[in-house]
Amino acid sequence: MVCPVECFYEGEMMLYIHPDECIDCEACVPECPVDAIFLADNVPEEWKEYIKINAEMAPQCPKITEKKKPLCEA
Repeated sequence: MVCPVECFYEGEMMLYIHPDECIDCEACVPECPVDAIFLADNVPEEWKEYIKINAEMAPQCPKITEKKKPLCEA
């Protein structure tokens, strides 16, 4: 399944999902090769700080409009 919105951004070390653009459709969850994507309501407590990091970093990075290989091995 392909994400119906373009809300992914590529940083040097990781990808960011802009939380204001994501529609929580979960299409990307099974596609993530490192199991690092969660529905907003299901983000584990230990990873919740990344919601803010994603919101801050996504606008600073180029938008991704097609599927790419993982940035590094999981």
